[in-house]
Order: sequence, then structure tokens, then C-alpha cells
Amino acid sequence: MASRKDYYDILGIRRGATEEEIEKAYQKLTRTYQAAPQPGNKTTDFRFKEILEAYEILSDKARRERYDRLGLDFPLQEDLWEEGLDEGDEENSLEGFEDFWELGFKGGNQGVLQGEERGTDIHLTLEIDLASAARGVVKKVKILKENPCPVCQEEGFLSEGPRKLCGFCGGAGQIQVGLPPSAFSLECDRCGGTGRIPVQRCGACSGKGRIQRSMWVSIQIPPGVNDHCRLYLSRRGHEGRRGGASGDLVAQVRVKKRAFLERRGEDLYLDLPLGMWEAALGAEVEVATLEGKVKVRIPAGTQCGEEIRVPEEGVPSLGGFGRGDLVISPRIWVPRRVDKKSRELLEKLRQRLSAGPANRGGRPGKPGREK
Repeated sequence: MASRKDYYDILGIRRGATEEEIEKAYQKLTRTYQAAPQPGNKTTDFRFKEILEAYEILSDKARRERYDRLGLDFPLQEDLWEEGLDEGDEENSLEGFEDFWELGFKGGNQGVLQGEERGTDIHLTLEIDLASAARGVVKKVKILKENPCPVCQEEGFLSEGPRKLCGFCGGAGQIQVGLPPSAFSLECDRCGGTGRIPVQRCGACSGKGRIQRSMWVSIQIPPGVNDHCRLYLSRRGHEGRRGGASGDLVAQVRVKKRAFLERRGEDLYLDLPLGMWEAALGAEVEVATLEGKVKVRIPAGTQCGEEIRVPEEGVPSLGGFGRGDLVISPRIWVPRRVDKKSRELLEKLRQRLSAGPANRGGRPGKPGREK
């Protein structure tokens, strides 16, 4: 007659252990036996079978209650397999090793638990004026860039210093994935397969494995860039870990507003104050643009709300195809105070132009209603 087993004793836990304690004990025991079992090593195979058997019973609430109640009368695991396995269930389950599968494979190949890691991006803001945005400019900025520590080679500890047993693999240097006969081993990434890890922190990086260095970077801002545009400098960010690629340098452009000029797409809009006589008689005025001053002809009879376009005096296209216009919006200037002589002249003008402005508040082309 086969002897009955104390599953709590096999896992090394108390009888009132929680589900978390059972799971933790199981994971710890499976890591103790790291190397895949060799043919003929019956002791290792038997031990794995006992651990799996205890875990299967105690992690199942119903089976655990039955085991606690029956004690020595609890049926053997062989009976349980016949009783509890449904069609499609697998005896050699890899449950509990999802993290190893997720971290241990890259591109379908077996490897260490953690491979190359891309560096993070560096983000900064560049503030320029409207003229620089139109012409393009080179900005030189100072950044702090993370690099692998040259002293400890990114480990954070001194390899020549004292070492202790690796608690992740128990000193075996390998991590076993799965259970026999489907088990295989991966090199322990914590100790690099040596089974021991250094304990003396690197003084150069304070144990972080990374150091920050300041450096100057020149950023070419192309002509026609707009507010909130982002420029990406590939591989100019923080360096990657374990030989991974560097991140990017991401610069967000902020364009300062300019008095009297407003950008809309590739066109520039300018509110131009005009005297009544200039709007009525026409005039030639000087206006400021991004490239200097230009003379603009104001047609006689110019009205508020009309637009005067000056071709190709706007902002260049970011793609290099053409340039926008300068759009002038006349604003008729009316003096707040007039002297006696000016008033007499305005009265004569009102009498001469007695018809006055047409369509005050009415529909287009129709006179307004009289009160």
C-alpha cells in the first residue's frame, strides 16, 4: 500500500497558508531545480512530480478542502488524475510561467530574460519668432543625455567586488521554464548565468548603471514651420540599454506672435489703418512684411471689409512648394476730435454727398427701412 503524503510539508508551508503563500512557495521550489533533468535522474523527476502534485491539490479550493477533511484517507494523485482530468487537459502545464515566455523570447528565439531595450526620447521646446519660422533657423540647445556608465558597464555594481548567491536562480545560473518532461532552461538574466551577483555599488553612477552628461545639439528648423510643429532627430535621445538603439530627440516648436501680423496657413494677415481721405482718394502706403517694407497701392474707394492681396509676401510652404500672400485688411481711421475748420469741411462734404452710405442694416442690395 502506497504511503500518504503531507502536501503542506512538500511545499514547506503551514496548513493555514493563503493562496498567495502557496503560489509563492511553488514558484520558489520550481526555481530551485533549474537545470533540465538528465536521463536517469529519477530523484529530480520524483521531486518535481511531488511538487506539482502538492500544488495541484492545494491550489484548488475544492480539492484542498477535501484533503484537509480526509487527511490520510485522501486518494492518491493517480486517482485524482483519473477522476479530475477532462478531455483536452494537459498534464505538463506551463501555468505560472507566462512572464518567462513574455520576457524570454524575442523574435521567436530563446534567449536571456531581458534583451536589448530602446532608449527613451528626449523632449524639449524651441521658441522662435515669426520671421525665423518663415525663413528657417538653426537653434543650438543644451540637453542632458543618459549614457551607460563606463565604470560598471551599465550593471550598477562593480564586477571585481564581493559577490553573493543569486536569489533569483538560487545560484544555478539558469531559470527552468515548465515542468518535466517538457521543461527547458534559460540563462538567468539577474546573474548572467554565473549564479552569483556583485554587491558593491558603483560609485560613478550610484548604482543606477546610467550617467547623465550635458551636450550641445544643433537643430535645423526648416522654413515654413508652424506653431506646435514637432521635429524628430532620429537616434539623438537617451542611449538604449544592453546595446539597444538610442531614442529620438523630439523638439516642439512654439512660434511667438507678432504685433499687427497674424498667420493663417501660409498667408499673413495685416490690419492696416487708413485715413478717410486715403480710402476715398486712394494712396500708396508702406507696410512692414517679414522681409522688410514694401509699397502697396490702395485703390480709390476702398471699403472696410475688403482685402488687398500682395502676392508671395507670406510664409513659405513647409514642403518648399510656393509661398503664401500678404493679405491687407483696411481699417478706416476716424478722428475722435476735429477743429472748427475741419468740421466745416466735413459738413460741406456731407451736404455734397447727401445720399450717404446705402443699405444701413438692410439686406444686400436693398435699402434699410426708415423709422
